[in-house]
Amino acid sequence: MSTTAFSTGERVGVFTARRVRALSGGTQLRLLATALGAFLLIDYLRLTVVSPLTFADTPLVVVMDLVSYAALLTLLWRPRLGIVLAAIPLTAAIFWTPTGLESMLLLLVPAIGLAQVGRRTAASVAVLLVAFVVARAALAGPFATPVAATLGLNLAVGLLCGAAMRYVSARQERRELAEGHEAAESARIRADERRTLSRELHDVVSHHLSTASLQLMGVDGNEDEAALRRVLATVGRETGAALTELRLLVDVLRDDPSTAASGTEIRELAEHLTPTQAAAAAQQALVAAGFDPSIEVPARADQLEMTVQRTLSRTLREAVANVVAYAAPRTRCAVRITVDAQLVTLQVSSALPAGFAGARLGWGLRGLRERARLTGGSFASGPQDGSWVVALTLPHEA
Repeated sequence: MSTTAFSTGERVGVFTARRVRALSGGTQLRLLATALGAFLLIDYLRLTVVSPLTFADTPLVVVMDLVSYAALLTLLWRPRLGIVLAAIPLTAAIFWTPTGLESMLLLLVPAIGLAQVGRRTAASVAVLLVAFVVARAALAGPFATPVAATLGLNLAVGLLCGAAMRYVSARQERRELAEGHEAAESARIRADERRTLSRELHDVVSHHLSTASLQLMGVDGNEDEAALRRVLATVGRETGAALTELRLLVDVLRDDPSTAASGTEIRELAEHLTPTQAAAAAQQALVAAGFDPSIEVPARADQLEMTVQRTLSRTLREAVANVVAYAAPRTRCAVRITVDAQLVTLQVSSALPAGFAGARLGWGLRGLRERARLTGGSFASGPQDGSWVVALTLPHEA
C-alpha cells in the first residue's frame, strides 16, 4: 500500500487552509483585505526606499502615509480605532501636506468603518468627513473644483457603500433575532407539552391501577370461577394499558425531567373532555359562529386510551378555534374521527378565506405537533384542494 509523505511546509499549508475555511465569510474577507493592505504597505515601503521622495515635507508625508495604511488595516478589525487613526492624516492634509491616500481614506473609512459603529458615531464621522472635503476644496485655490469633485466623489461612494452595509447588517441581525425568538418559543412549547403530557400520563396510570385494584378487592372471597376469569381479564387489560402509558411517561421524562406543573396545566387536566364531548362543544361553537358543521365522531373514540382521548379532544378544540378565527365565514366545516385497528385519525377541513396567501404554523398548532410526536403520532396542517386541513394520526392499543 502506497503512502503519500508531506513536507513540513505542506502540512502547515494544509492546516492553515483548513483553519481559514472554518472561519466565517466576513472573517475570511477581512483576512483577505488585511493581506492585500499589508502587500500594498510593503510595496509602498519598497518604493520609498528605492525611489525616495525629494520634496520639502518628505518625512511628514511618509509618516502620514504609514498612518493611513495602519488606519485602513485597523478599520477591518477595530473600526473605532481605525477611524481615530484615519483622522490623523486627514487633519494633517488640511494644515500641512496632504497624504497621497486621502482619497482612499475618504472611500474606505465610511464604507468599512461606519457600518460597524453606532448610528450616532457614524453620523458624526460622516459630517466630519464632509467638512474635511469642504475645507480641502476651500484651501486648494485654483484647484478647488477638481479637488472637490475627486474627494467628494470618493466620499459619496464610501457613504453609499457604508449605508448599504449597515442596512444589510441590520437586516441580518433582525433575522437572527427573529430566528432566535422562534427557536426559544419552540423550545418552550416542547417543554410545556412534555410537562402537560407527563401530568396526564400520571393521572392515566393511576386510573388504570386503581381500576385493577378495585376489581381485585371486589372478588375477595368470591369462589365463582367465571367471575374470577372476568376480573383477571379486566386486571390484565388495565395493567397492560398502565404499562404502555408508563413506557410513554418514561420517554417523556427522559426528554425533559422538569415536572413542575402550572395552574393552567392543572386546570386543563381537570377540564378534560372526551372526544364526543369535544365534538359536541365544537358543533355548538361552529353553529354560533355561522358555519355549517359536519361532524362524525364514533362513540368508540371515547373508549380509547386516556392519553389518545385527550390529544384528540385538544387538537379538535384548537383546530375549531382556528376555523372560527380565520376560515371563510358561512362556509362548511367538516370534522371526522376514524378509529381503525391500530390507528385513530382526526381531520378538520374548512374553506380558505378570500385572498389567502399562505400562513405560518401558529404556536397552538406547533404545540399539537410536538404532542403528537411525543405520543408516537403525526400532525400536519396546510392548504389542500381549496381547503385548510388539519390532520392528526395517533397509534392506539387494539
